[in-house]
Amino acid sequence: MDVEGKVSIPFLGDLPKSENNEEIISSNSRSSSAEAIRMIRTNMEFMLANVPENQCKTIFVTSSIPKEGKTFIAINLATTIALSGKKVLVIGLDIRNPKLDVYVNLPSKGLTNYLSKTGEDINDYITKINGYDNFYALPSGVIPPNPVELLMNQKIKH
Repeated sequence: MDVEGKVSIPFLGDLPKSENNEEIISSNSRSSSAEAIRMIRTNMEFMLANVPENQCKTIFVTSSIPKEGKTFIAINLATTIALSGKKVLVIGLDIRNPKLDVYVNLPSKGLTNYLSKTGEDINDYITKINGYDNFYALPSGVIPPNPVELLMNQKIKH
């Protein structure tokens, strides 16, 4: 199927099925998935070139059903951006079924802990990812009983 002919949004690239669903790209990864993610990163950087230098470039990876590779793409895209020398923060917003910790070692506290308490500093929950100079993560945190209500919290805007 020709995706470009069916949608009116920009097409960044095509990602083949990974040989290893839990692969995290390093600077010397040469798999077809690693090369495809790098191409997507390059195309995305070209598209985001007009974002002012002092403004964050925000990328949201989503889909409507589980197991489509959202976390795989998000973590590996973040990794390749960090490897290119840019500072990256990946935020675990899947608070029902967090998966970031499949790829990187993260603490159990994170976004949900921050949102559910008053007087907290978000920076206390951000973790530097080992092995990468510019890569940070805000883990999902403890799975809450009320995920939708928690994401409606005004603190999510900050």
